[in-house]
Amino acid sequence: MQNRNALLLVAGAAIFTLDASSASAQKTTSTKRIPISKDANGTVATTPMARVDTVTIYKTDTLRTMGHVDTLRVAGPTMTTVVHDTVTQTVAMQVRHVGGLYLGLGAGPNLPFGAIRTVNEPGAVGQVNLGWQGLNSPLGIRLDGNYTQFADNASYAQLGPHPDLLNGNADLKLNLPIFNSFLGSSVRMTPYVIGGGSYVRYRNLRMKLDNTTTNGFGDQHVVIGDGSGTTASGVMDSNWHDEFGWNAGGGLAFHAGKKEVFVEARAVHFQRDSNRFDSSWSVPIIFGINFF
Repeated sequence: MQNRNALLLVAGAAIFTLDASSASAQKTTSTKRIPISKDANGTVATTPMARVDTVTIYKTDTLRTMGHVDTLRVAGPTMTTVVHDTVTQTVAMQVRHVGGLYLGLGAGPNLPFGAIRTVNEPGAVGQVNLGWQGLNSPLGIRLDGNYTQFADNASYAQLGPHPDLLNGNADLKLNLPIFNSFLGSSVRMTPYVIGGGSYVRYRNLRMKLDNTTTNGFGDQHVVIGDGSGTTASGVMDSNWHDEFGWNAGGGLAFHAGKKEVFVEARAVHFQRDSNRFDSSWSVPIIFGINFF
């Protein structure tokens, strides 16, 4: 038993010796020099080994591809589609104004003044115009005629029917070159003055005798016509009587293309007998239109 243990001990020692020899044979000696330096105080300092860090950069590229397009070709006739583009250009239209010969119509009230005032009441008047006015000519001519039937003053209604008054006028018309472009190029606004000679014809027209004559009807000494046949009642004949006179006034016209709208007022003067009557005036105010 002791011999067996001694044998095992010798074998273990031999194995240990072999392992130590193998380790000594595999040991290598480093040839790298470690730098050593001294500090100012005489101590030995060693320079640390440099540290190397490895940085890896990854670049990512994204590739996008279009979807797959399948083209289907069908045999058949070739069709051509034509697309029309419409371009609309707005152009300011200039109205072409026309002048020259014209015919016009108008109407409005007619107001009595002077020897026919208060004994006759205002009435309605209608008018017809015929004239010539150049588009850029300041001076024109106009012929017109109007008819008025005055209303009765109730105090003198018994003297006869409603009074009738006819006017015929031959006038010069002068356009004033102001405010022509006030409303733009489409409408020409034209102030004007007008005047000339008049022919007046009337019947059943009540007229006041002047203050020096006391005969006639009522407190205003009213007669009809020329008063030559005055009676106690003042009733006269219903014949037509006529006078020459004159007229003057002005107006405002709005000319567009071949039409002209106007408003005007004139005083038409006449006098029957200066020895017995004061002057008589009719003032027609006309709203009308002229066609060129």
